[in-house]
Amino acid sequence: MKKNVLLSVLTCGLLFGATGLQAHSTKKELVNQVVQQQIKDRKQAPKEIVSGMKSTYEALQAMQRGKKEAAQKTLETATKSFDAALKADPTLDLVPVDERFQAYAFLGNSNAIAARLKLAQQLLKAHDTQVAQAVLAPLKDELDISVISIPMKVYPLATKKALDALKKGDEKAAFEAIAEAMNSLVIAEAVIPTPLLAAQDLVTDASKLDKSKKEEALKLLAAAKEELKRAELLGYVSRNEADYKLLNDDIEKIQKEIKGKNIVEKLYETLKKDFKSIVSHTKVSKITSQQIAEQKVNTFEKDESKKALKEKTIFRKEALQDETKTIK
Repeated sequence: MKKNVLLSVLTCGLLFGATGLQAHSTKKELVNQVVQQQIKDRKQAPKEIVSGMKSTYEALQAMQRGKKEAAQKTLETATKSFDAALKADPTLDLVPVDERFQAYAFLGNSNAIAARLKLAQQLLKAHDTQVAQAVLAPLKDELDISVISIPMKVYPLATKKALDALKKGDEKAAFEAIAEAMNSLVIAEAVIPTPLLAAQDLVTDASKLDKSKKEEALKLLAAAKEELKRAELLGYVSRNEADYKLLNDDIEKIQKEIKGKNIVEKLYETLKKDFKSIVSHTKVSKITSQQIAEQKVNTFEKDESKKALKEKTIFRKEALQDETKTIK
């Protein structure tokens, strides 16, 4: 599969940019830096695997056009490619073959975000759900990373199964086996909050300033705290709440020290270390936000059912007690 890097910047009618004081790098530049580093860090999949996946896809297209011989030929090519890859490295398991990026930007400050949240709450109370969704929809300021991987203990077996079925003349089974191979691809996702990147950049700029430039340093740190506040209101804190609190505490310590003796070198190093820690905690996850939401909904519905059942039992008990009193 040819490497496909998709970087789509969706904004609220404006270009990427920070609200208030701007660091030396724009948010768009910061996002691009992460994308380039991610591309640099990812190892290229063996060419045999890429070739095998391409052949499998071509076999699927051939079968859809009713070209059985062409499909069989490409499946044989795919099988040889996968066998070669596994022979070269029998330990191959989940191999990343594609990486995609999508960036979103919301330019409003923390007050603007808080206002939207308050409005959405009011709309939901009034059961105006569709408008509430429209109000909340733009509240994304993040870089989404999707990594597609091929499970080498599953995918090649499915293509061999398809080839065997095709040789036996069972085109339906062959098609189902190819579909099985395609469906075995693993998509993992990671979300990197853009406000976190901006806050990190602002702190770095502040740390480079001469000690005499106290006011400028304080402004940069205040802007960094604002970005962390935006991250909190946008809902990016919940998974790393302790880390975000630590960053805020670090910044406040530096702000206090700048106003005092201004001995901040070690404090800046601690802050940078904590930023590095929270960025490293942004792991690629197999669970999407939608799946997390469904899990929360299911848990809530179960809790509500238990609560309703309990209330029903209590009501029935009280009714029986009242009936007994009446009879007496």
